[in-house]
Amino acid sequence: MKITEVKKKDGSIIYRANIYLGTDVITGKKVKTSVTGRTRKEVKQKAKEAENKFSTNPTRLMVQTDIKNFSELTESWLETYKLTVKAQTLVNTKTILKVHVLPTFGGLKLEKISPIFIQTFINRLAMTFVNFKVVHSIIRRILQHGVLLELLSHNPARETIFPKRQQPEKQAIKYIDNQDLKKLLDHMEQLAPQKFLYYYDQVLYNFFIATGCRFGEAIALEWSDIDFENLTVSISKTYNRQLDMVGTPKTKAGTRVISIDKKTSLMLKQYRNRQRLQFLAIGGKPPKVVFASTTLLYASSDVRSKALRNRCKEIGIQPFNFHAFRHTHASLLLNAGISYKELQHRLGHSKISMTLDTYGHLSKDKEKESVVYFEKAINSL
Repeated sequence: MKITEVKKKDGSIIYRANIYLGTDVITGKKVKTSVTGRTRKEVKQKAKEAENKFSTNPTRLMVQTDIKNFSELTESWLETYKLTVKAQTLVNTKTILKVHVLPTFGGLKLEKISPIFIQTFINRLAMTFVNFKVVHSIIRRILQHGVLLELLSHNPARETIFPKRQQPEKQAIKYIDNQDLKKLLDHMEQLAPQKFLYYYDQVLYNFFIATGCRFGEAIALEWSDIDFENLTVSISKTYNRQLDMVGTPKTKAGTRVISIDKKTSLMLKQYRNRQRLQFLAIGGKPPKVVFASTTLLYASSDVRSKALRNRCKEIGIQPFNFHAFRHTHASLLLNAGISYKELQHRLGHSKISMTLDTYGHLSKDKEKESVVYFEKAINSL
């Protein structure tokens, strides 16, 4: 074993040696590692410990010596992590790593990542990024993976103190004004006979207003999900444009069965017949997907959003996005007297607090109406 003397930047001397441990029983590759110490005697002692450790587990050290920095540890962690989450969650995690974590941590050797380094990083990130705790959670889990691989003696991310969370300014929820909604629906009724695409959008807009579905939920619907006899729609899927795939809703509450009115049911029956004729005209089979077209199985949110903006421009109203239909649906139901618990189920919110935080201010208008009910009650005595 050759021991080399190394002079560090601060002038201190350390000793290092590269040692051969043996052959990995799984890969058949020769395994080497390096040990460092303050004295030659310490290097010899560490070398002996490494040899003993390898002899008891001739595969474990192979993993250790392959990982040189945080970026490589991240890749190792992702191999396991991807088996435990949905595809969209994996994509989101990789995006956070690419944007927020790896530019700072990627090239660092694991022993250089200290608690104070992580604390400083989180302090700075918290000033600009609201979800800094999510970033820290990912870093902590990656470093814990390093602990499990015995690359780290402890997890330095466990000691982080979180700064006070910066509360983002709440933006006003975009509702569709009643008059603007009527203008749009009347305009679509006039356009619908001109060509199928206008008719398609007319049905789409009315469906959103009647159900409050998210865009991905509506686009993923199949005809088998609609029970015309019992007037219900079963929501159990969502289409992800980024991944170009249909998956399950993000939360358990997202899977639900909601009721529809008779007018909406009749509209969907008529639309199904028109849709079938469109496909038969080009020699195709009637589609299983409700909002499939002859060119796309799953509608593009970008294309449909552009069409919606054009319709708004044509009638001179402020443009809005598809999520505004969802908010408007909730507003209409609350004004009609639906309870927040019922609305929570209909919208697929996992917690009622989410429903209250989003739509709770509408109760102020309902509260004013309570005076009218009180007056009627007291006068009837």
